[in-house]
Amino acid sequence: MAIFCQAKQAFPAVGVTLCFGLAMATFPALAQDQNEFPGRRVGGGTRGDCAINAEGLVAVHPANNLGVTHQESPTLYFAVPESPDAYKITFSLHDDEVAFPVYEKTLEVGQQAELIGLQVPANVLETGEYYQWSFVASCEVAHPLRAIVLDGWLQQAEGLPEMMPNSNAVAQVQAYQAAGLWSDAIALTAELLETQPDSAEYQAQWFQLLADLELDTVIDELLPVRLPNELE
Repeated sequence: MAIFCQAKQAFPAVGVTLCFGLAMATFPALAQDQNEFPGRRVGGGTRGDCAINAEGLVAVHPANNLGVTHQESPTLYFAVPESPDAYKITFSLHDDEVAFPVYEKTLEVGQQAELIGLQVPANVLETGEYYQWSFVASCEVAHPLRAIVLDGWLQQAEGLPEMMPNSNAVAQVQAYQAAGLWSDAIALTAELLETQPDSAEYQAQWFQLLADLELDTVIDELLPVRLPNELE
C-alpha cells in the first residue's frame, strides 16, 4: 500500500505533514467492490487543553465516506461546535495525481454551533474522478498535532436523475437519494432549511436525511445554516 503524504504547505493551519495510508491509484476500484471508502465523519477525542468539542465536528456525508454529485460546483456541509475561542478550519481537496490541493479554503468559526457549506469552485472536478477532502480544525496553534481531522471522498457523476415534472423540492431531494447523489441531496436539504428554518416539512426531511446517513445520534438538533456566500 502506498503512503500518501500531504506536505506541510498543504495544511497551513496545521503546519505538519499529514500522511494517509491509501493506495491512491488503485483504491477507488477496490472501494467500489467493498462499497466503502476510508474516512472519518465525526471528530474524536482531543489531547491537551483543546476547548473544541471534537464530537461536535461532523461531516454531513454518507456512511461509506463517498459523496457523489452531478453538480459542477458542489457544496459539502459540516457541523461545527461553538467554542469559547474562535478556531480555524482548513478544507482541502486533493486528486490522486498531485500532492498539493486542487482547492483549499480556510475560515474561522466557533462563534456558534452551526452548519456551514463549503463550495468547490467550478472547473475543479473532472467527471468520474475520485477526490479526497480533508476538514481540519486547528485546536492549538502551538500544538498542530492536536488538530482534529475529518476526511472523505467526492466524485462528480455523469447525467441527472429523472425528475417528475413540477416535482417539489422534497421530492427532488428524494430523487437525488434514489439516484445515489447523496452530496446533492444533503446540499439541497440544507439550502431548504436555510431559506425556511421553521418549515415543519423541511425539518422533517432534514432529520430523515440524518437518519438515512446514520448521523441522527450525533446531530440531534436543528442548527443554523450558513451557505457558501455567507462565508466569504
